[in-house]
Amino acid sequence: ATGVCREATVCAASMAELRVSTDDEATYSVDEALEAMPLGRLHLGVFCACGFAWMVDGMEVLLLAFVGPALRCEWGVTDYQAASMTTIVFAGMSVGAVTWGWVADTYGRKASLLVSTSIILVAGASCAFAQSFAFLLVGRLVVGFGVSGAHVAFSLLVEWMPPRYRGRMGIALCVWWSVGAVAEATLARIIMPWLGWRYLLGASALPAVLLLCAGPWIPESPRYYVSRGRQAEAQVSLEMAAISCGVTLPCGKLADRSATSNETAKASDLFSPELRRLTVSQWGLWFAAAFTYYGCVLITTELLAADRCEYAAPSGDAPAPSACRALTVSDYNANIVATTGELPGIAVTFLLIDRLGRKRTIGGEAMVMAVAMLLVIPCVSDSFQTTMLFVMRGAADGLFQAAYVYTSEVYPSSIRGLGLGWCASLSRLGGMITPFVAQVLSQVSVLAALAVYALAAVALAAIAFTLEIETAGRPMFADVEELRAELATIHRRTHLLEDSWHEIESPPEPDFGDALSPADAPAASKDTTRETLVYPEGLEGR
Repeated sequence: ATGVCREATVCAASMAELRVSTDDEATYSVDEALEAMPLGRLHLGVFCACGFAWMVDGMEVLLLAFVGPALRCEWGVTDYQAASMTTIVFAGMSVGAVTWGWVADTYGRKASLLVSTSIILVAGASCAFAQSFAFLLVGRLVVGFGVSGAHVAFSLLVEWMPPRYRGRMGIALCVWWSVGAVAEATLARIIMPWLGWRYLLGASALPAVLLLCAGPWIPESPRYYVSRGRQAEAQVSLEMAAISCGVTLPCGKLADRSATSNETAKASDLFSPELRRLTVSQWGLWFAAAFTYYGCVLITTELLAADRCEYAAPSGDAPAPSACRALTVSDYNANIVATTGELPGIAVTFLLIDRLGRKRTIGGEAMVMAVAMLLVIPCVSDSFQTTMLFVMRGAADGLFQAAYVYTSEVYPSSIRGLGLGWCASLSRLGGMITPFVAQVLSQVSVLAALAVYALAAVALAAIAFTLEIETAGRPMFADVEELRAELATIHRRTHLLEDSWHEIESPPEPDFGDALSPADAPAASKDTTRETLVYPEGLEGR
């Protein structure tokens, strides 16, 4: 009670200084409330819970690179069948991404995250008991549907972070994905040579149990509450966060956004005239990011298994393109090294994303990835190939996570889940196509496969550098109208610059029509000694 009184006294004094007449006139936004907090126990708990969701996602995706070669040997599946298994997973992700985005905007980030994790656990464990390739495909389809809910964890994290930490904490979350990828590669190194792929599938689903156990302690996003018009619940969640951080909220009460709150997220908002270009650019960015990243993951294993440069087989006895190519212990070790490259990539992105901004970080890393892909083509040495794969994986993962940060910041709270969901869905489309480049085309021509990925990386860089809004250091949009107003301002500024440039390139011709009409044109008159011009009155000397 003493603390409450002290807070009320301080608040009253502050309002008196500001000459505010009533308590009801002092309000604050969610951004202002979060900005007043340091990072505390609540933020750490949200970070760890969301991190486990990303770790599970990373493990389930990376294991595809190890199961494919094993099934070629055990069940005799073809390259196209192995690629179709990867494609079916991404098909499930594509449908699930939109579904979980809608669930997150309608029923909450927490509910969406926990239900999708439950599906991963059940379907992932079931795949370990598959007795046919068809049953395995169905099981991986359901796993893909559940895994796509991981993007909701990203929204939950960035919506709880103070604005000054938002970008860096979003990138730090992506370390969990890389930890999951490295853990999966390590599990494959330990399990696959002796126990086989079934045990790997079962072990990869177990981390989901930890996330489900932590479910009751995961707080719902206050931005979700505000977007649904539930001001009281948002106020309570912010007060609990302030208590856990040992601070008090700003004076007054949370701003009532009832005029724009409780909006139902609609896909039509993404394609309104003002947001259409933004949405299309985001879809292209995510498609290219997923196409290249998952391509890097899959082609790393294919290059090591094929040994086209004969680093592991100097005798020249290279396996036929469609033969069984089981990975060796040295292949698993090299894969762990290449996968570890994602961790430095995340660290570099962490350092650059606030200094260079989101757009230049994504574009720069895309160019680095393109160069590394092309340098993998020549057969220099085993260590050089591993180094280039290391750089390639690091740049691919770093830019993908920076894209997560950008998209979660540029879409407003009312449609953030839907916007991220559609972007994730388009990214899964890229994931559906990439196996046929990494696992099929590479068997015909590694040069062609890597060239395709390099061109996609260059296109990705072009999209990133031409994005309309730079979100670094600015508050998150609360509703669609705020975003529309910002885009309208940018468009007006762009049109003014274009008009100014056209005037510089082609200045208008001087017009003397009003000063000199055809009737007043200079008239020539002859003199006996010289030729003179007689001008109308007032135009002499002009």
